[in-house]
Amino acid sequence: MAAQIESFYADLGKRIRDARTKLRLTQQQLGALLAPKTTRVSVANVESGKQRVLAHTLVQFAEALRVSPSDLLPAPRAGALPTNHDIAQELVAKAGLSKAAAKKVVESPRSLPEWEDKS
Repeated sequence: MAAQIESFYADLGKRIRDARTKLRLTQQQLGALLAPKTTRVSVANVESGKQRVLAHTLVQFAEALRVSPSDLLPAPRAGALPTNHDIAQELVAKAGLSKAAAKKVVESPRSLPEWEDKS
């Protein structure tokens, strides 16, 4: 059974491939720019999302491709994690807190006296 490709790594690989082709580099040429040098097959596996990438390798890919590491990272998925603003709005709507109190709780969750540890 083939391993399922995680969408994060599939998107990362596509971004690496797009940047590589824009510079007209082959997979072998890109691999040669990394330290230690990486095989064409390994670069192909990264580009297809089959191989995970360590943080320092991501930085090396970015340097070799003349982009910032953040340019290679996938955009955050919509709705993946709520923002502080979203949480504050939920506290206002569902817990009946004022906007000021909700903002205070989001910025410092232990600010409410009833949340203090009584032990």
